[in-house]
Amino acid sequence: MRKFVVAASLLTLAGCQSAGGGGETYSAPAPAAQPPASATDAQAVVAQDQTTQSKTYRKADGTVVTETSTTSAQASVDPGTATAFLAGVVAAAALGKKEERRSQPIVKADDMVGKWTVYLNSDDRVCQLNLSTEPKDEGFAASFNHCMDGDLFFVSNWRMKGQELVLFDNFSRAKGSMRMTEWNRWEGQLASNSKPITIAR
Repeated sequence: MRKFVVAASLLTLAGCQSAGGGGETYSAPAPAAQPPASATDAQAVVAQDQTTQSKTYRKADGTVVTETSTTSAQASVDPGTATAFLAGVVAAAALGKKEERRSQPIVKADDMVGKWTVYLNSDDRVCQLNLSTEPKDEGFAASFNHCMDGDLFFVSNWRMKGQELVLFDNFSRAKGSMRMTEWNRWEGQLASNSKPITIAR
């Protein structure tokens, strides 16, 4: 009976030595990333990385010791600074849009009144367009001088549709349309044949 107990004890000791000895090193799995702090905290963590390593060895007296070391790296930002930065980006974008709108002046009917030189690029002819604010049909009276083009010959009125100048005949049919490319310079095309037309003064 004593021999059996001694043999069992020896086997148990041998098992402990094989399981805990040798000073082996292993890495424990990294814990899940921590959620960022709330917006009310002094700092909001935006990135965090943590690594844990453990080392196990046996002392001379047979005691098994485990040492654990943890390294971490994180970046944080002051919520006030982030808010101010985003507000600046939004304000700059709004200012850019406002400046863009200002670069395109709003043209009114009174700005268009007077004589315009007409350039028909398709056949190198030059004639004259007269625009007034005298009411005519749904717009204002218009007339061409020395323009023999079929579309322009019958133009009798004009009006602004948004920022587009549109020419009409007596039957309210559109004969041509133009948009401003420079102040006192408009470019577009005729309705029936898409020929380019430019007016300037």
